[in-house]
Amino acid sequence: MVHAYKPDHALSVEHLSPEAMAALVDGELSPRAEHRAKVHLVHCQRCRDEVREQRRAAERLRDDCGVHASGSLIERLTRIPECCEEYSRDRGFGVDGRRRPETLIDGVDLFFRRIQRKSKSS
Repeated sequence: MVHAYKPDHALSVEHLSPEAMAALVDGELSPRAEHRAKVHLVHCQRCRDEVREQRRAAERLRDDCGVHASGSLIERLTRIPECCEEYSRDRGFGVDGRRRPETLIDGVDLFFRRIQRKSKSS
């Protein structure tokens, strides 16, 4: 979330990454991450300036954009995680695409297969 940056003086400063700045501007950070980012902005003029520019760019995009998503599209998009979880539960696969064991025996079998693969690759 932060990039290491060594200024001209002896102390190093951790700067916010572009992704973290965008997430802050869009209100997508967790409360804890948002607090850390805001504390950093109090002490870092460089990041404060970049976040200010990011906010201006976001405002321009919102103001100039003549295309708006319909309410039904937004609703369908927000349901994607739910649909994926239902689909993966029905198919026996986790969200990460890995097969989930259906029984305890399947789980033990899967566990031993993973151990065998790891020992072969070592």
